[in-house]
Amino acid sequence: MEESGGEPGFTESSPQSPNCPPSANVRFRFGSRSIEATGSASDYDHPHVLRLKIHRTPLERVIQSLFWIGSRAGGAWLQNRFPEWFLPERIVLKSQKNHWEDEFDQEVAAYHKLHRLQGIIIPRLYGSIEYSHTRALILSDVGGFTLATPQGAVLDKRDLKPLLNHALKSLTELGVSHDDTKLDNFLLVSDEGKDKIMIVDLESAIFELSEEYLAWTAKTKTNWLMRQYQNRLDWMEYDGVRLPKRPLRT
Repeated sequence: MEESGGEPGFTESSPQSPNCPPSANVRFRFGSRSIEATGSASDYDHPHVLRLKIHRTPLERVIQSLFWIGSRAGGAWLQNRFPEWFLPERIVLKSQKNHWEDEFDQEVAAYHKLHRLQGIIIPRLYGSIEYSHTRALILSDVGGFTLATPQGAVLDKRDLKPLLNHALKSLTELGVSHDDTKLDNFLLVSDEGKDKIMIVDLESAIFELSEEYLAWTAKTKTNWLMRQYQNRLDWMEYDGVRLPKRPLRT
């Protein structure tokens, strides 16, 4: 994982809806590249998680294209050595919360342990930097909506349960248990037109568990999430914000 430092910049941009965190211009350094981006906090409950769109100059576009051409010939070495030049247009910048040093380290360890699932079940980790005088992770933005939102709660329970179970089992099969199982950390995402669940927030991941416990925990956490999902659907129905169900995209 690449670590970089640099003095960040953060300035408010145009105001948005009062229901959305304000947009901002962000500047930071990642490896050999100075990055400027615009975005906002994921939501008011997670001000340390910024969803950003990178601004690329014409010169940066040329450099990035050359790196991509070189990676086709040189394989993954170039991407691992210079991840800053392989960033997608949209990223997530997740800063360490105050006094959460151990949780930050645990999340980094989880991403390494789950390397083969990056970009498939969990976000891709590009590296870490120092941002606003604290450590921060640069992650891919997986898109989609959390199951706690009306836009993410559109599947029938019978369709959702196998997606959740598959995502959780993918982690446990590699020896990791996600220990913050709430709807906010599970996103309904469309991947090449197919629905799937992606998992975020690995700060509370647990390692070194027995195979028996891992198999049990995937099943019980799936059931626990399904109970939360039903409760959230009932709340949305009562509050008049529930969206119509739609068929599973397969």
